[in-house]
Amino acid sequence: MSKKLALASAFVLCLTILSSAAWADNIPIANPSFESAVPFSIPCGVGCAYNYGPIPGWTTIKGAGTWQPGSYFSSIPDGSLVAFATPSNTLAQTLTGTSVMANSVYTLNVYVGDRTDAINGIYTLSLDTIVGGVTNTLCSFTGDASTIALGTFQLEGCSYTSGSNVPSGNLYLLFDAVTGQLDVDNVSLTVQPTSVPEPSSVLLLGVGMLLLLATFAARRKQKLQFTA
Repeated sequence: MSKKLALASAFVLCLTILSSAAWADNIPIANPSFESAVPFSIPCGVGCAYNYGPIPGWTTIKGAGTWQPGSYFSSIPDGSLVAFATPSNTLAQTLTGTSVMANSVYTLNVYVGDRTDAINGIYTLSLDTIVGGVTNTLCSFTGDASTIALGTFQLEGCSYTSGSNVPSGNLYLLFDAVTGQLDVDNVSLTVQPTSVPEPSSVLLLGVGMLLLLATFAARRKQKLQFTA
């Protein structure tokens, strides 16, 4: 009986630990680090070349494309390529088939860079929904890449919490270069529920279950003694 109790206790403890952790799902994004690219057509120095799109998985206009930056950055967050947009141009992606779920927190993360020649400027990162070409902004972040250390990337983004009534349409990513060039890499979007049990509540539930098991085992042992 003690062996069974130990196994049951371990099982309950595992359930308690697992259930106390808030899960978060990664929402699929096509070509999130821009490593899939069309051939580069414009050289820009040693190990440096770029193009003006298209970028597989993304929607761009003439002033945006993919870049192999060479020495313009000391390191790249993921892979060897980044995407860029020149002033008044954008990078966008419709997450087809992915709509807003009720009572959930959405977190958009994007690495934004400041190239060594300091031509980066103000930008906006937005998580929207889109229906029939019309967008509705869920959350946005406006920053100034010139405040980032030269030659490095910094993680930026925004969060949106949905309620019981959700906006219609597909989720839509929109990155806008306002002034100066915008350089981005390693885009991610996660979602997690807002109604996650507090760890303390789950722990109390686990302890209560263990006490019930212990009481049951003690009573059974006592019953067996009386029978004997």
